Amino acid sequence: MTKPGRSVIALLLDRSSSLGPLRDDVRARLAELLAEQAAQPGEVEVYVATTGRRAGKLGGGVPAGDVAVPKLRGRGTAAVRDSLGALVAGLGGSLAGMPEQERPSRVFLLVVTGGHDEGSATWGPDELRDLVAAQERDYAWEVVTVTVAEHAGLAPWGAGFRSIGAAPTADGVRAALAAASRYLSRAREVGPWEPVEGFSQEERWAAYPPAFHSDEVGADETTVIPVITAERLAEADRADAESRRRWWDRFRRPAKV
Repeated sequence: MTKPGRSVIALLLDRSSSLGPLRDDVRARLAELLAEQAAQPGEVEVYVATTGRRAGKLGGGVPAGDVAVPKLRGRGTAAVRDSLGALVAGLGGSLAGMPEQERPSRVFLLVVTGGHDEGSATWGPDELRDLVAAQERDYAWEVVTVTVAEHAGLAPWGAGFRSIGAAPTADGVRAALAAASRYLSRAREVGPWEPVEGFSQEERWAAYPPAFHSDEVGADETTVIPVITAERLAEADRADAESRRRWWDRFRRPAKV
């Protein structure tokens, strides 16, 4: 049982140095996104977390119109997979503690990242994909990913149609987060598990123009920007692990007599 018309948005913001000088643009555009969501019909509550050890330590949710987006000061690297895994677990615990009739009918995890994961040790791509898939299947959660990077066509940690890349410019950030806000609005208008139209190709090109994708220079503008989904990221991770295993095996073999 859930409360009709009630939604939760959990923000996971990359506080690593990867967002660089665009951190203030990200913060400003997120404030606009939350204001737009607050103006939509229905009740929406927001939980804010930044990458790091405390990503899963959530306080109470705040109405979208009252949220203060934190300053995103660069702090070295970010274990995005571990942070997202912790956020899913922490948010799940918070919602499970609510009376059933107060639980939201829709839960969104909006991940804004510079696209790099360094230092994740708890959640690998396979395990994280399975965790997110279970929440999507059983509780109608959705992970929406905005990746701000030079090669932002690489959109890990989320299903392709809910992942969008943003060129590392103020205009790219604005277009990507505006598209994310429109997606949230569409999803909030329908019931749990009902299909929702993902990001359009026009929205992808606005956020990530062809000039920022070396493989697409001169390509027809109807060409779809490649998106690396969690499955492909997991395949790359397994291939990398196998390569490292073979390298170390050279030193484990007994010496010939």
